[in-house]
Amino acid sequence: MANTTFKGPVRSTRGFQIATRDSSSDVETTRMSSGMPDLTGLSLNDLATGASITLTDMALNVVNYTGAAAAAVALPAAKEGSVCVYVQADETAGGTNTLTFNAAGSDVWKTGSVIESRATNEVTFDISAEGETQLVFTPANAATNLFTIGSKIAFICYEDGVWDIAAEMGGAPTLLTGAFAFAA
Repeated sequence: MANTTFKGPVRSTRGFQIATRDSSSDVETTRMSSGMPDLTGLSLNDLATGASITLTDMALNVVNYTGAAAAAVALPAAKEGSVCVYVQADETAGGTNTLTFNAAGSDVWKTGSVIESRATNEVTFDISAEGETQLVFTPANAATNLFTIGSKIAFICYEDGVWDIAAEMGGAPTLLTGAFAFAA
């Protein structure tokens, strides 16, 4: 196939797919090209931490969760074209209480979604299984959590009822702890 060069923006309402082919078996695998979305045009929604937090679609939802108390985060319905970004406003060193993201109704995470995690001082990843609807963060009671001030999790919907996830975690070498895991 030939290479193609475009001048101007390339647009898609359903994301972009990348196809790879295993040279030994000739099996093709297709996956979404996902990364943090452009934040242009999203509104700012400054939310206080509480036991229940509701995120707004098409917004940067800034939350000051610290781990001092458990918090349940409700996402809006996953509708094609939706972008919902959770932004961590505070250091997550106030305790070990969980931050749980819940998909709405029958919405799910895209099967095979990947999120970085640190159950110990080692990088690992959690991968979502079919039908999972929760994402749970358990912080360490220390200033070493990978999910801290300025970290973002973007929930992006290319297909009704299914959230794709992109994350941007804290990058300092001392941010070594805090575990993420998908759940049903």
